[in-house]
Amino acid sequence: MSMPDTITPRLTTRSVLRPNTNQPLIVEAACEPGETVVGGGTRADATNPVNEESMHLQESGPTDTGWLGRVSATARFAQGSALVVTVTAYCLQP
Repeated sequence: MSMPDTITPRLTTRSVLRPNTNQPLIVEAACEPGETVVGGGTRADATNPVNEESMHLQESGPTDTGWLGRVSATARFAQGSALVVTVTAYCLQP
């Protein structure tokens, strides 16, 4: 009887304080060598709720080695507010 394959989430988070308008924040989560990406996703948050409507998800999809997310601010964030992007790659371990 063989062991079942294991899927492991690999996360990468980046934060930019008061990001420039329309300048994308690009984040990539990578699988370990020998793993295969089988899914993923991108989450964007603002540290100040007033900026929750000021973000645009431009891209979220697989790469050869993981998952890539691209998010930009559509308006200037409030003083002290940051754009936080978390990308998750779900990686299959053989």
